[in-house]
Amino acid sequence: MYSRYATHAGLVRQNNEDSIKTDDTRGIYLLADGIGGHNAGEVASALAVETVYSILRANLAHTSADDYFELMVHALHAAHWEIYTKAQTDPSMARMGTTLVVAVVQNNRAYIVNAGDSRCYLLQREYYSQPDPLLGQEGHHRFTRLTHDHTVGEQLLANGTPLGDIPQKQFHALTRSLGCGNPPYPDFSVIEISQKDMLLICSDGLTDMLTDAEIETLLADHASSLDRLADALIDAANAKGGRDNISVVLISQQL
Repeated sequence: MYSRYATHAGLVRQNNEDSIKTDDTRGIYLLADGIGGHNAGEVASALAVETVYSILRANLAHTSADDYFELMVHALHAAHWEIYTKAQTDPSMARMGTTLVVAVVQNNRAYIVNAGDSRCYLLQREYYSQPDPLLGQEGHHRFTRLTHDHTVGEQLLANGTPLGDIPQKQFHALTRSLGCGNPPYPDFSVIEISQKDMLLICSDGLTDMLTDAEIETLLADHASSLDRLADALIDAANAKGGRDNISVVLISQQL
């Protein structure tokens, strides 16, 4: 596997409270977006990625694929209690927490676990031997969001509340996170990935500034270079205002 990542504080915030950890050899990728006052958010996100990575690194090789979910949930819950315990030691860190996306890529499959509103997307590049009569080209791509945002706003939408009746701030109020309240039960998905596919993991600093369609266009236009694509995503989010920390992880089986 090959990966590239980029992170930026954005144009408004002074601190960057996102944390990233990647391991191409083991196929482990993590991104966390911290929440909390002062520097607590960056403490929470760093604890999350380091704790989960340590557990996965030590156990993944002798865990069967059928048991990946159990291992990943165990790692998330361990990180939750690390953050929760740390918060009890310092009043300035009270109620700190973090989102987390974990991707384990093994044997042409990606195992995705998430809690919060950081996201994972899949770009599938599909080619045909003959030009497609409808598209007028030899192939096309498919762009899919693999995760669901755990926010009050999304919960209200799922319960039938019209979008126009939901204040925007509710889409930033998390219903699941690490470190706050009870340990979260994360979403889990497994997908088949081919050689030309690309995974994108990102914080909401990207998705608040860019629509899914804009992200899809950038991925399709820059898919041949992960380095240029990582920079292009950060630059595009900042060009739209950069109101939050922006972090991206790009994963592919080929550079």
